[in-house]
Amino acid sequence: MLVVENVSHGFGARTILEDVSFRIRKGEHIALVGPNGEGKSSFLNIITMRQMPDAGDIKWSNRVTVGYLDQHTVLEKGKTIREILRDAFKHMFDLEKEMLEIYDKMGEASDEEMSKYLEDTAEIQTMLEHSGFYTIDAKIQEVANGLGLGDLGLDKDVTDLSGGQRTKVLLTKLLLENPTILVLDEPTNYLDIEARSWLELWLKKFTGGFLLVSHDRSFLDATVNETYELFNGTLKRYAGTYTNYEKTREVELASLIKAYAQQQLEIAKTEDFIRKFRYKATKAAAVQDRVKRLEKL
Repeated sequence: MLVVENVSHGFGARTILEDVSFRIRKGEHIALVGPNGEGKSSFLNIITMRQMPDAGDIKWSNRVTVGYLDQHTVLEKGKTIREILRDAFKHMFDLEKEMLEIYDKMGEASDEEMSKYLEDTAEIQTMLEHSGFYTIDAKIQEVANGLGLGDLGLDKDVTDLSGGQRTKVLLTKLLLENPTILVLDEPTNYLDIEARSWLELWLKKFTGGFLLVSHDRSFLDATVNETYELFNGTLKRYAGTYTNYEKTREVELASLIKAYAQQQLEIAKTEDFIRKFRYKATKAAAVQDRVKRLEKL
């Protein structure tokens, strides 16, 4: 669904992505992890085309719809929560409007036009029924209740909402849109335990793909099936749960620490050899060999 090839990006002299390649396939539920400041948010902005990389290609499949939870999105003033959530189904309401306009034309239509109008309205009606148009309000209520918006009241003006409440509205609308792929940056922010559990179950059942950034380890463990670590400009894949990533990473770090200790010992021995025999003519070739080896180390 998404292919990222050889992407590099930086700010001034600092490189945050260096020749990074990455892909998301249908059904992959991915955690993006890494220390704060490593560029996770920048990576999300780049793959969602909100920011251009310095180099590389981002290719989305033509058949993919992308839902991005951007907590900085501004909600339209004067609208209620319900009206914002109904915007998730705008394409359906547009179809209904088209159908009603055709009905208005039928009063003055010729027999030939009437036949065409009946055919068009029947097609639109079928599309609306198959899309669940007539159960939209029930869907809105279900997801809104799940994420804790029901207690606020869906007729509340979004202008009066706090930052956390606005984020809940954005997340609810995003889930109602049901895109092919979700890109979620800290979706459990501002969610209580019940809403977090509801979202966890929803994501488990989600048949599309998603890329998720979160500091909630148990939430990641319950929802993802692979993890990508962004560190020092590189992106590395780990299969399995978040816990599996942590265990594998721990083994890797232990191995690196052991290799580092061995390397430091070799450096010390090499430096000692160079100091002892630097000015001894019979050892000149051996000293030069050690100097080159030390440079490589």
